[in-house]
Amino acid sequence: MPRSVRPRILIADSYTSQQETLSTNLQELSPVIDVLGVNEGREALARTEEQEIHLFLVNAFLKGPLNGFELCRAIRKMAAHQHTPIILILSGALIPEHRRGVAAGADLLLHAPVEKQELWRMVVLLLNETARRRRPDSASADEPEIAVIELKPSMRILH
Repeated sequence: MPRSVRPRILIADSYTSQQETLSTNLQELSPVIDVLGVNEGREALARTEEQEIHLFLVNAFLKGPLNGFELCRAIRKMAAHQHTPIILILSGALIPEHRRGVAAGADLLLHAPVEKQELWRMVVLLLNETARRRRPDSASADEPEIAVIELKPSMRILH
């Protein structure tokens, strides 16, 4: 029987306070989630090569040599992450930003400030979908499965 691994989310945001807020919100969602935070794109790519990442949460306007759009493109070029979910956080609701995000490879776009319940809904959706895709009938017994996230009974996600 395959072993279960904790979902690991990498938050790439230049602002530590925003990283902390997102991390706290994710920990409230589920204690089984591991959250890593980085301040710039090159550091995100380095961490991605060191550790298995199951979902990326990227600020589109990341500071440094790689902005969030460029980081998305760089992640998509990595063979291991061509299908890893990326949520891109935009600071505005402009159509050109949406187009750039989709063109860069983002799976979902959220707008800052990120609503906690919307974040939870998107993370649960993407992680559980990834877990289902990685669990084909012919999966190797040695390949770890991503733990499925269950919402706590006290949490209600409004639709």
